[in-house]
Amino acid sequence: MIKKILLLLFCAAPLSMMAQKFACFDYQSVVQALPAYMTAMDELQTIAANYEKDFADMQREYQNKVEKYKNEVNENTPENIRTRRQQEIVDMENRLQQAYEDNNKALQTEQQKRMQPIILRVQEAVTAVAKEGNYVYIVDKTAAQSSGLFLNDALNEDVTPTIKKRLGITAADEAKAQQRLREAEAGKK
Repeated sequence: MIKKILLLLFCAAPLSMMAQKFACFDYQSVVQALPAYMTAMDELQTIAANYEKDFADMQREYQNKVEKYKNEVNENTPENIRTRRQQEIVDMENRLQQAYEDNNKALQTEQQKRMQPIILRVQEAVTAVAKEGNYVYIVDKTAAQSSGLFLNDALNEDVTPTIKKRLGITAADEAKAQQRLREAEAGKK
């Protein structure tokens, strides 16, 4: 009797596995098509440009200080003035390094602050689509491929359009995202 039950379980297990539904989606295309993402990226670019300008101003000030030192300090300059000017340059180098680190940290914080709500919104949409469609797994295509996972397109469904629809992404939003990507690629060349 136990053998028959085990045999029945082993035969039924593959059938239950076949009834499970799997899906994939293109996380990057979903996120990039969100208007909130585009707004966040514009804001982050503005912040980064401000940090770069501030840092460039500090670098110019440093270079001017070094040039002034080279032009004004010679073997006739008293030791205390020479030492003070050298210390000013060292202090400026330290401030430059600190500003660089502070700017990077602040930019990362701003990026996290702006992107976190977007990421959560996408995760909520994916979870809702998974529940509505009774999917066991919904996997990001790009992440799966980059980690060496093979996705059999015949055995899983691409739910990218469903997720985009759930997030309210329109064809116009997608067109703007594509235009933005083309402009970014053209800017790199």
